[in-house]
Amino acid sequence: MLIRTKRLRCLLIIGTLWIFASIGSIFCAKKPKERKTPQVKVECYSPKTGEVLSQILTNAHIPQNTQTQIIARLKKINFNFKSLNPNDTLKFFYQNDTLVRMEIKKNYATIYCLDNLISQNISVSMKYLNVSSKVTLVKGVISSSLYESMLKIGEQVSLIANYADILAWEIDFFTETHTGDSFFVLVEKKFLDSTCVDYGRIYALRYQGKIGDISGFYYIDASGYKDYYDFNGNSLRKAFLKSPLRYSYISSHFSKARFHPILKVVRPHRGIDYVAPSGAPVSAIGDGVITFVGWKNGYGRFIEIQHSQRFSSRYGHLQRYAQGIGRGKRVKQGQIIGYVGATGLATGPHLHFELLKNGQWVNPIKIIPPRADPVKPAYLSDFKKHRDSLLAYIKNG
Repeated sequence: MLIRTKRLRCLLIIGTLWIFASIGSIFCAKKPKERKTPQVKVECYSPKTGEVLSQILTNAHIPQNTQTQIIARLKKINFNFKSLNPNDTLKFFYQNDTLVRMEIKKNYATIYCLDNLISQNISVSMKYLNVSSKVTLVKGVISSSLYESMLKIGEQVSLIANYADILAWEIDFFTETHTGDSFFVLVEKKFLDSTCVDYGRIYALRYQGKIGDISGFYYIDASGYKDYYDFNGNSLRKAFLKSPLRYSYISSHFSKARFHPILKVVRPHRGIDYVAPSGAPVSAIGDGVITFVGWKNGYGRFIEIQHSQRFSSRYGHLQRYAQGIGRGKRVKQGQIIGYVGATGLATGPHLHFELLKNGQWVNPIKIIPPRADPVKPAYLSDFKKHRDSLLAYIKNG
């Protein structure tokens, strides 16, 4: 009996030790290492004016063989390499300091995605964001200037510019606006989620103030011709733009006797010199047909446009011509025809602009051009119905 009791005690002790040993081994066992998620670093870049993609990739220290593959893949989907501008965004995604992905955001809705950059099988895809649109009435009261007043109610510069361009021949927005004047714009707004990212067509607009009550309506006639017209169907456009350059200043006016800075002689200056940065776009002042493109003595690279039987315009010292510009080509008012340069006899980048009436040079500033064509009589009744349907939206109140 005593021997059996001792044996049971030994078994209990051994069992207890085994249990503690098992528990210890559980706590002492090494925990498996957690896998670390590779950290991705994102670098953003906005192109400088005139900067090309290959320069950007080189500056980002991307290997030459990867650059070659990226450009080759983009060429296959007809990517426009010349269209990079400061509004674009390039994103570089690095994993452990190795470039693995790249995105080129061309606008608010279009993104080019390049993946598998560490392999020989780079893939390209397009990401289209869901953009909705809605025709909206924008209205407000002038408190200082049109520019500041529209910005104050949350609108963007592009809408202000388009509004001012349409009414440019009716109102001088620098001198003829007054506090308390009101403005109305019926415009298509484009939304990404709930944020306005862009504007589409302006369908109707109105300005009420000391200068008067001026309205405009977008109308397409049955032949497909489209323009902005006033209440009576007269075009809001003049036959010519005020200037072939949007942002510039005049360095030399029209003169019968001007001292030439290069030739050092007094001679007539039969045009206007607009100073602008090299490469600034030059627009045709009116609809017409190009009668000359090429090098013309001291004018350097030169374009001449015949607008009607009476008027023609000339553009000199161009750096280069716009794509598709050639003799015999028809151009529209505002169409880019070339870019500011300093070719020919020029001391620096500028545009030499001339206007001829009946073959004689005239001062462009003193010419008051006729309006563009009004609504054709055959479509006037339809225009009035269209106008009245839009008037309901841009009424005061």
